[in-house]
Amino acid sequence: MFDFFYSNLSYIGLFIVSFLSSTLLPLASEAFVVAFVKFDFDPTLVLLTATLANTLGSLSTYALAYFGKEKILQKYFASSLKKLENYTLNFYKLGWLFAFLSFLPLVGDLFALGLGFAKYPLIKTAFFIALGKLSRYFFLISLSS
Repeated sequence: MFDFFYSNLSYIGLFIVSFLSSTLLPLASEAFVVAFVKFDFDPTLVLLTATLANTLGSLSTYALAYFGKEKILQKYFASSLKKLENYTLNFYKLGWLFAFLSFLPLVGDLFALGLGFAKYPLIKTAFFIALGKLSRYFFLISLSS
C-alpha cells in the first residue's frame, strides 16, 4: 500500500516541479527527472509526466502574453516587454523554431512569452513546444539510464 502512494504521489510531485520550472520560476526539472530515473521509476512515465507538465507550463506563459493585460505585463516584465515587441515579427516568422527551443534554460520562457505576444497559432506552438521538451527529456533519460 505504501508503494502505491509513494509512486503515485511522486509522479504528482514531478508534475508540479516540471510545470513550475517551465513558467517564469527558476527551477531545474532536469535534476528531478534524472533523480526519478536513478531511483528506478518507470522511465516512460517519467518522460510523459515531465513532458506534459513542462509543456503546459510553457503554454501558461504563452497564454499570459497572448491574453494578458498589458499593464500586468509591463509591471512585471517591463524590460523584456520592450525587447519582445521589437522581435514580434521574427517570432511569428520563425515561431516553430522558437517553440521547439523553448526547452532552453532562461531564454525558453522568453520564447514562450514572445510567441504569445506575436499571437503565434496555439496548435503549432503546443506541438513544437512539446516536441522540444520531449526531445530534451528523452535525451536526459537516455543518458541517465
